[in-house]
Amino acid sequence: MKEQEMRKIVEAAFKARFGDIELVRVNVKPGVDFDGDPMVDIILIYDGKFEQLNGEDILRVNHEVHTKFDADSEACPGWPLLHYIARSDIGKRDPASI
Repeated sequence: MKEQEMRKIVEAAFKARFGDIELVRVNVKPGVDFDGDPMVDIILIYDGKFEQLNGEDILRVNHEVHTKFDADSEACPGWPLLHYIARSDIGKRDPASI
């Protein structure tokens, strides 16, 4: 699965739950976890405050992403770990560098 495909899955899941919050960027960083297993850090940078994100909806986004990655596990580079970061928390840093 290509990074662009992973981004599209994450963007669609986020927009379905948080349609009124702008998703600024989705960074995808394949790697390995502490046990040496493949994983993918997925960093969602959104324009808002953390308080705007409902915990239940975060879990639903995570579940949808995990389900879609698992369905295509042969092509997926690893287990997705989602991180939500508000644009205001990164200051003047470029979202692509996070």
